[in-house]
Amino acid sequence: MTAQPEARQEEELITRVQRGDTSAYEELLLPYAALLHHLARRLRLSFVAEDELVQAGYVGMMRAAERFDARKDVRFSTYAVPWALGEMKSALRRATDGGTRVLSIEAGEEGASLSDILSGGEIDVEALSLRHALMRLSERERELIELRFFRDRTQQEAARELGKSQTQISRMERRTLDRLRELLKD
Repeated sequence: MTAQPEARQEEELITRVQRGDTSAYEELLLPYAALLHHLARRLRLSFVAEDELVQAGYVGMMRAAERFDARKDVRFSTYAVPWALGEMKSALRRATDGGTRVLSIEAGEEGASLSDILSGGEIDVEALSLRHALMRLSERERELIELRFFRDRTQQEAARELGKSQTQISRMERRTLDRLRELLKD
């Protein structure tokens, strides 16, 4: 199949969507399922389900389809991906309480949140892009942060779940928190 008929069919589906034909959404967006899953995996933090991000991506693509102008010399996918990413990022913000209290779950007996530990007091998590810093950690480091600060596990419990000793977890946690501090300075 050549690209031209494919583009023409896509344009027809977009026209149907814009005229209010809700059945055209599924036919238009189905070929983009793999792309949305790929984008969701790139953005996903372990406390937000991939499917939740994919659904948000579909919402973004639906909104893009409603606003797409085929007369512009832009492919639908080029136009729609930023819309999908925007909705996925909004879903992440919603999942993290608007970004201002992303890590407000109490950690340990001292009752300090992760943001308190990192800054020594109140911190504007949105301004410092904590979510982005977390995404730059390794999967293992994110898993540890999730266990300790989102699931309120003790170091001993985290050690059992990660197959390490409490001492190893303590060191890993200290290194990870130091790395987060450095990432937040960038």
